Amino acid sequence: TMYPSSVVRARKRACFQPWVIGLLTFISLIVLAVCIGLTVHYVRYNQRKTYNYYSTLSFTSDKLYGDFGKEASKNFTEMSQKIESMVKNAFQKSSLREEFVKSHIIRFSKEENGVLAHMLLIFRFRSTEDPETINKTIQYVLHEKLQDAVGPPQLDPESIEIKKINNTETDNFLNNCCGTRRSKTTKQSLRIVGGTQVEEGEWPWQASLQWDGIHRCGATLINGTWLVSAAHCFRMYNDPARWTASFGVTINPPKMKKDIRRIIVHEKYKYPSHDYDISVAELSSPVPYTNTVHRICLPDASHEFHPGDEMFVTGFGARKNDGNSENHLRQVQVDLIDTKICNEPQVYNNALTPRMLCAGSLKGKRDACQGDSGGPLVSPDARDIWYLAGIVSWGDECGQPNKPGVYTRVTALRDWITSQTGI
Repeated sequence: TMYPSSVVRARKRACFQPWVIGLLTFISLIVLAVCIGLTVHYVRYNQRKTYNYYSTLSFTSDKLYGDFGKEASKNFTEMSQKIESMVKNAFQKSSLREEFVKSHIIRFSKEENGVLAHMLLIFRFRSTEDPETINKTIQYVLHEKLQDAVGPPQLDPESIEIKKINNTETDNFLNNCCGTRRSKTTKQSLRIVGGTQVEEGEWPWQASLQWDGIHRCGATLINGTWLVSAAHCFRMYNDPARWTASFGVTINPPKMKKDIRRIIVHEKYKYPSHDYDISVAELSSPVPYTNTVHRICLPDASHEFHPGDEMFVTGFGARKNDGNSENHLRQVQVDLIDTKICNEPQVYNNALTPRMLCAGSLKGKRDACQGDSGGPLVSPDARDIWYLAGIVSWGDECGQPNKPGVYTRVTALRDWITSQTGI
């Protein structure tokens, strides 16, 4: 058979003229440049920068200054909360609702015919905004919107003064307040018997007490020169010259180290009883407050913590019964348990006195352990300021069902702390 002569057609190459290639390249570059320009503009325009202000505001109140003049008292918290929420409402009803982050009362001071609230104001503005305009807008909002604020206390919007301050100054003000911390999202965790590691600055009042350089107990910074801990930490070892305190989230290397000048153990503490398990230790020199090392708030003797309140215990202790201490600080969320429940026969069978409180979980798992003794059990108030509720004291093993941790109840011994330290 004859095949038809197959015509093999060579494909014609598509040839572009050089000017077409040039034009396409040029258009591509222009599109790319426009995209980059838009991105840069968008990023620049939407980049927000923190602006901090130190502000003072006069007010009058039906309460006497002495009632709320004392930092961390119940009245201080209530008055701060009222003023902070009035200021927050003022900004939320204004053109700055998106930019306003928070207001934070640092202290109150007495004036001739009223009281002055000293307050930090924190905003986030786009970096393109003009600082002078920002200042004027903030002043305007406070003057205008606070006229409508319904007291008590009675605010005087005309008296407001604001001054821009930098981040370092803001940190210094916050670090000098008790109970502030760098807000981290604290995840639910299992136990210090297995809990989660802590980032620098999360629990800045935690100290490690070391005997001849070896970690023995936890402690809590309550002012520049005093720590509070458990009495049983010093039962065998009471020579202050051999004790040191270190600060920071790791024992090695520490953020800071201090010698101990003296140790005072509660006069009613008598081993083997766990009652009155509290001590205070004086440092050889004051601790300079920083973002990562500063003090907790002490609650008033009348302060009540309630079952169900959010609480955390922290420490360098073991992660299982009879285990070794850890180099890195750990945290665990625990629940405050009613003393009646803890005194039931199957739990601690009436072993808890009025100077003790119970926290953890009746299911077990979440607990402090050996090496955490003397360390803090803390709880926040409505302003997210943290208070020392308990001191790690005793418990049956670690994380066992029906054997939650038992802590020294700080409110019950609050007056003793004052009598020894003046705080």
